Amino acid sequence: MGAYVVLTGHFYGGVMYDIAAEHAPAIGATIVVVVSLWLALGAFSTLARRRVTWALTLVETYRATSGITKLAGILMLVSGVIHLALIASHEGITGALFVIDGFGFIVLGATAFVTSWWRRPAVLWLLATIVAYVIWIIAGWETPDQIGIACKLIELVALGLVLRLGPQGRRTWPRRLWRAVAFPTLVSVATIGIWIGGLVHPDALHAHAGALLQPVAEVATAEQRERAAHLLADTRASITRYGDPAAAIAAGFKPGPAASAEPLRHFENAANAKVILDPNHPQALVYVQTKHGLQLIGAMYQMPRAGQWGPDPGGPLTQWHQHEGICFSPFGFEFSFETPFWTCPVGSTSVTTPPMLHVWIIDNGKLGPFAADLDKTVQKNLQGS
Repeated sequence: MGAYVVLTGHFYGGVMYDIAAEHAPAIGATIVVVVSLWLALGAFSTLARRRVTWALTLVETYRATSGITKLAGILMLVSGVIHLALIASHEGITGALFVIDGFGFIVLGATAFVTSWWRRPAVLWLLATIVAYVIWIIAGWETPDQIGIACKLIELVALGLVLRLGPQGRRTWPRRLWRAVAFPTLVSVATIGIWIGGLVHPDALHAHAGALLQPVAEVATAEQRERAAHLLADTRASITRYGDPAAAIAAGFKPGPAASAEPLRHFENAANAKVILDPNHPQALVYVQTKHGLQLIGAMYQMPRAGQWGPDPGGPLTQWHQHEGICFSPFGFEFSFETPFWTCPVGSTSVTTPPMLHVWIIDNGKLGPFAADLDKTVQKNLQGS
């Protein structure tokens, strides 16, 4: 399986999201609200034992509330606090919506313990918030990260719980159908929307679909630029002899399986698996399918194991990346995206590829010779040549 991951992980990596620095306060806010609720419940219980009327009423109301309602209410309170904690990092209409969302969830979460009218507004509020997030992500107005995704997961769970509640006698077949279809449909919409947002609008948090980038300095020094140029020149000089795929096969490189939707082909040499960043012994060669056959366009270097970052002679110019969140299935040996909520299809397991570095020996457009991806315009031109 290891060789197959090395060969094809580049094509089918799951989307890996980091935590945006400006979203970090939401973590502290979540911890504070959970601890505060726990402490408040303890304080109210103490006052209730002392026969304080208002505290006794609150505790009795809380105890009379069903477990599903309690959990739904707490989740909405948490979501509300997260939204309020993120107001400072959002401007304009997005910031205003965070204010409205935050206070709305807090009100609905609190009233869940004392009223029965909150269910329908809660469903509409949760539905509108999740759909709005998907729209914002697809439009590129918001970047998906682990905080945002976790918040949507909280809201999806809350929505599922609220849909589970309701008067038993009023569940006619339209209501049953709505409850059965609405939740899985919304989960699918949210998952696909986050995927689309991450793939269509890549940024520093996930600059390449499925790739976690090696931490490096922001600016390359003159020495690093010189070393990067040497690596490019040495790689180009070394692999030019493999312009004919037959020569690569004769030297021990084995072609990977072709994918109809992916024009790039990796030829891997297992004998070079433990060699580190040696232009004379790359782990793989990269070809592109053109109208006249396969054309050599680059090499791929790869470290022996996951989490082992390679040497970066060019600093930020030669930045390694590894793919995380790949779902590997032994049935047919197929890869698929892990969902943004970090789940894999039944029967598959999540794997991580070792760090890799591509060196493109052709002009790679705006992305440059060491980018994780081949420039789409360059790729299109090559395919048509």
